[in-house]
Amino acid sequence: MNIAELERRARSESSSLTVEPSFVNEVKSPQLWIPALYSIVLWWLSTGIIIYFNFQPQFYGVVFWTALIVALMSGFLLFRLKDVGSVQSAYWSFTAASLVWAFVEVSFYTGYIVGPQVRPIFSVGPSWISFFKAVHRSAYHEGLVLGIVLVMGIVFWRAKNKFGFYTFLLFWLMHQSAKLNIFLGVMNTGREFIPDSVSDMTTYMTIAHINWLFPISITLCTILSYRLIQLAFSEKEIWKKVGYILTGMMAVLAWLEHWLLVLPLNQSLWDIMIKRMH
Repeated sequence: MNIAELERRARSESSSLTVEPSFVNEVKSPQLWIPALYSIVLWWLSTGIIIYFNFQPQFYGVVFWTALIVALMSGFLLFRLKDVGSVQSAYWSFTAASLVWAFVEVSFYTGYIVGPQVRPIFSVGPSWISFFKAVHRSAYHEGLVLGIVLVMGIVFWRAKNKFGFYTFLLFWLMHQSAKLNIFLGVMNTGREFIPDSVSDMTTYMTIAHINWLFPISITLCTILSYRLIQLAFSEKEIWKKVGYILTGMMAVLAWLEHWLLVLPLNQSLWDIMIKRMH
C-alpha cells in the first residue's frame, strides 16, 4: 500500500467522524423555554412585590430610595453590558432594564414622582378636558420616563447588545397603551390596585365594554409579539435567541394584560395579595 492511498484513507476516516453542522447547532442551541419561564416569573414576582408595597405607606420612603439605588446600579450595569454579546449579558440586560422600570412604577405609586395637583373633574367618561388634566397630573412621571428613553436611545444607538433598551421601551409602550385604553374605557380598570397616594387618578378611569383604541392596540401587540418570537427562532447567535425570547415573552404578557382589560373577569392573578393588603 503506497503513501497516497494511506492519505486517502485517512481523509475519508476523518470526514466520516465530522459532525454535521445541523447537529452542532442543535446541541448548542439553548432550551428556549428557560428564558421564557424566567421572563414570566420575573414579571409576576416583580409586579406582585410592587403591588404589595403600594399598600404599605409606612415603607414608602424606604421603598422609593431602595428602588432608586437599585435603578442606578442597574443603569450602570446596562451601560457596561451594551457591547457584550453573551447569554449572560442578555439575561442581565433584561433584568436590569426591568428593575429600572420597577423604579419608574414605584416612584409613581408612592407619590414621589407624579405631577402637580389639579382640580377634580365632574364629567363622566373620557373628554379632552379630562385627558389634559390626567397628563398634567402625571407630568413629572411622564417626563421621567421620556428622559430615560431619550438617554437610553442615545447610549444604545450603536451598541451591540440593545436588549436592555428593547425591554425598557417595550414596558413603556405597552404601559402607555394600557393607560390610554383604561382612560377611554374597559371592563377592568384595575382601580383596586391604585393606592391612596395617587387615588385621584381613578377619576380618569372609564368603565366600558370596549373602546375604539383597543382593536388597534391588540393588533399591534400581537404583531410585535409574533415578530419577537419569530426573531428568536430565526437568529443564529444563541445570545440573541435568548434576548428575543425574553423580550418576546414580555410582549406576550402585555398582550395577555390587554385582553384582561376587556374580558368580563372578576378575579386577577394577585387576588390573594389584594385580600391581604386590604
